[in-house]
Amino acid sequence: MDDSYPLSTIDLWQQDVAEEILTDFLEAMPAHAALLDQNGTIITVNKPWRAFASSYGGADGAYVGANYLTVTGATDDPDALMVAGGLVAVMKGGLSNFSHDYPCHDANNQRWFRCLISPLRHDGRVKATVVMHIDISAQKRAEALAQAANRAKSEFLANLSHELRTPLNAIIGFSEIMMMGSDHYREYAGDVHTAGKHLLSLINEVLDLSKVEAGKYVLREEPVILAEIVGQSLHLVEAKATDAGLTLAAHAEGSLPALVADARLIRQILLNLLSNAIKFTPPGGIVSTSVAVADDGWMEIAVTDTGIGIDADDIARVMEPFGQIDSELARAHVGESTGLGLPLVKSFVELHQGELVVKSARGQGTRVIARFPPRRVKSLGYL
Repeated sequence: MDDSYPLSTIDLWQQDVAEEILTDFLEAMPAHAALLDQNGTIITVNKPWRAFASSYGGADGAYVGANYLTVTGATDDPDALMVAGGLVAVMKGGLSNFSHDYPCHDANNQRWFRCLISPLRHDGRVKATVVMHIDISAQKRAEALAQAANRAKSEFLANLSHELRTPLNAIIGFSEIMMMGSDHYREYAGDVHTAGKHLLSLINEVLDLSKVEAGKYVLREEPVILAEIVGQSLHLVEAKATDAGLTLAAHAEGSLPALVADARLIRQILLNLLSNAIKFTPPGGIVSTSVAVADDGWMEIAVTDTGIGIDADDIARVMEPFGQIDSELARAHVGESTGLGLPLVKSFVELHQGELVVKSARGQGTRVIARFPPRRVKSLGYL
């Protein structure tokens, strides 16, 4: 720039070049921007402002020549009043700048904007004001998701702390009785063992999820005979199903190929799915397991129950860590679950490059299918 004509000496209201520079500057802004004179009259607005105004029925000129306070009056709207007060304070020199976030409701969703008002001074006096409205909807949605995640984690920690205290109190209590010389050592030792295994399973769930999310879980791949895994898993949950008044069933194709996978994780997938199905199926129901190779070549392990089912809107929630459905039966079991069952299964399946499919409806039961890609399906004759 020519030193003989510095920008600081330009009179914004007498030099055409200065007005052109300001107009180009406003047009380049991605935010909705308007330039007001010292009385609040709209001198010019940029393209985003015009587009936004026209979507709400604004004139082509987008209110140029009108007073900003009149255009955005809405005296019964607290956000409009807040912005009006901020603008007046900035124009009078009482504020160096102003910022206010507000919601804007449209036909499809709720958007959020941040109003920024800054003065343009000359000779120490406010000669004009720039008003910008920045769309911060994405930021607000991210904040809402973060808050929801924090609430879910808080609920999880509350449930987990209760779950940890219950077996620990049992271990301590029964151990103290045994130390006092009770005649029921064997019975109490069994109770201590059960409580300890329950506590260990809770801790393992949290540690497994942490490893998966950190990308530090390494698969120990080997040919897995699924019929054996299914048999072992059903045996482990048989007593729980009997106590719940449920019938267990299993269906498998003859001469199934093997699955190249981490055997421990496949077993954990089945146990988690079976435990969930048993937990949320009322007495008299049926929990069945099936293994088959689908028409597309994918190996499918499915667990189906006749339980309470899941609303379509809740399926995504229960697939997220710490998410749990809100129902009478679900609340009855809140102290027995960390909310990590299905998320862990999903993570374990995806570690095998597979996919988890949940089909359910409220009151019509649930079918969860763990699918594994064809490249992991191996004929027994070629292992």
